[in-house]
Amino acid sequence: MLSKLIKILLVLVVFIYLFHFLFFWIFESTDSFFYWTFANFIKTGTYITAYPYNYTVPSTMEPPLFSLFLFLAQLVPRADIVIHFVQLGSILLSGYLVFRISESFVRKEIAKLIGIIFLLVPAHMIYTGNLVAEPIAVFFITLYLYLLKRGSLKYLLILGAIMTLQRYNLIIFYGFSLFIFIRSKIKDQRSKTHIKNQKDIIALVISMIILISWVFVNHQLNGSWGLSNSEGKHLYNRILHFDKLIPPSQNPDFIDFKKIVGEDKDYFLPWWYYEPALITALGSEREASNLMGKVAWAAFWTNPMKYLTNNVSYFIFAHGSNPTYHDGLYLWNGNMSKNCRSLGTIEFCQPIIKNETVFKIWDNMVEKIDSFYLYISPILNYLLLYPSIVYALYQKNTLFRSFALLYLASVMLFILVEAPLPRYTYVLTPMQVILTAFMIVRVKGYVQNTP
Repeated sequence: MLSKLIKILLVLVVFIYLFHFLFFWIFESTDSFFYWTFANFIKTGTYITAYPYNYTVPSTMEPPLFSLFLFLAQLVPRADIVIHFVQLGSILLSGYLVFRISESFVRKEIAKLIGIIFLLVPAHMIYTGNLVAEPIAVFFITLYLYLLKRGSLKYLLILGAIMTLQRYNLIIFYGFSLFIFIRSKIKDQRSKTHIKNQKDIIALVISMIILISWVFVNHQLNGSWGLSNSEGKHLYNRILHFDKLIPPSQNPDFIDFKKIVGEDKDYFLPWWYYEPALITALGSEREASNLMGKVAWAAFWTNPMKYLTNNVSYFIFAHGSNPTYHDGLYLWNGNMSKNCRSLGTIEFCQPIIKNETVFKIWDNMVEKIDSFYLYISPILNYLLLYPSIVYALYQKNTLFRSFALLYLASVMLFILVEAPLPRYTYVLTPMQVILTAFMIVRVKGYVQNTP
């Protein structure tokens, strides 16, 4: 019976993803332009900006790896088809890896079912059509989990560095790889077997070269030291916009900030409301971000306990009602049809097979997905995800305890330094599915074996 159900579901998955590829399309969002304009900079050496983001030098607010992919994709006509195929393929490969990971705690047929459930996660249907880095990031995370299961430290180090350049907040995975590396070297020293794992050291050096090289490139591009030139304005978002903390009125940096953006303003708005005036006055995105960062730190020290205690409620908020898709941006009859331009060889809103009925299907699908994440997803998080994280943390199985720790650290990073937005949890979907399945399988087995 289960085998028959799996076959039916596999046919359904193939149909859904093939239909998506043939009848749906790639569409643009705000982040898409930043990825594309950096890709265009790689190609032409010219950095194009759009109002109100009048940057004078290349912005590294978005990581570079997806832009590099867009640069390569645009070597062929209709790059949007290539991008669409790769993004769908990334999720399909992730589903296969979820299946392979699940085999470590459940029999093969159930593992297949878990992989299929992952592939049927509703958000995939929207993100695989959006020109953003998330679908490939999902694949990188799932591959990392699979390699962690295999104990392939040398690959974890290199992959962790690569992932960081796909999404900056995935640096957590690189940090975890370093932790495993240090722990393994300590064990090797104690057991006097430290000669045999020289490949791990080579991998560490390669991973550091990858990240340090980008730090120097970033500095050459805009004068910032670090992975990005935008850390300050993201911290502003968290501390002023979300925590509602304000610096002392006599703080020198806050005085400079108010002189530029205006006295007696609402200073609790997101960073992009102030950036145009700051860039005009200070000359660059880097300087604007640096000043916002100084203002954010000054605000933090007025009440650090509020910032710290808010993290608990923000963790819950990040897993609560998700309004991401409650936006005309995602609806054809909303704002999407108004933004169907071309960027390079990327043609937005141009499916391989065009049919007017499909646009109605898309809007109906988005509305259903929107309802799922507004009303059903928070309930599933309370009933399944939260308990599964706690359950995994208390297991002797170090692999799944590591998965839970990685999940918590990944969520806490974007909460601490940017914003507790539910959409940022999308890339962690493989971990959510695996942890939930692990708990359900183990608890079910325990209940069945209890007299």
